Amino acid sequence: MSQSVIEKAKELAGVIAQSPEYIAMRATEDAAGQDEQLQALYKKYDGIHRDIEEITLKKEPDFDQMDALARELEEVHGQIKAMPMYQALQSARKQFSDMMGQVNGELSAVLNPNGNAGGGCGGIV
Repeated sequence: MSQSVIEKAKELAGVIAQSPEYIAMRATEDAAGQDEQLQALYKKYDGIHRDIEEITLKKEPDFDQMDALARELEEVHGQIKAMPMYQALQSARKQFSDMMGQVNGELSAVLNPNGNAGGGCGGIV
């Protein structure tokens, strides 16, 4: 592998790490990790999810209990989605993802100038 390609990849990674989108995403992730209410809801959600998995593994699962837990899981999921910190986190992640999509688009445009993403012979027979 070409060392110059690796060096340029490291340079690009450094520029991405300094981008406002990446910095905002990391800061929001850190803040979300410190949000006690959000973390408590995540923990509750994970616990209910584990309970559902345990029930499904039983020889004779209690479907009424599974149904009740599924409703509770949906309720907790709704509470998580309603949290301003969760919404901020999703927004920051989307902005970073959008930026990375643009970066990948630029790479694809250079590597596949005719739009031939599949590689190969490019239609030449």
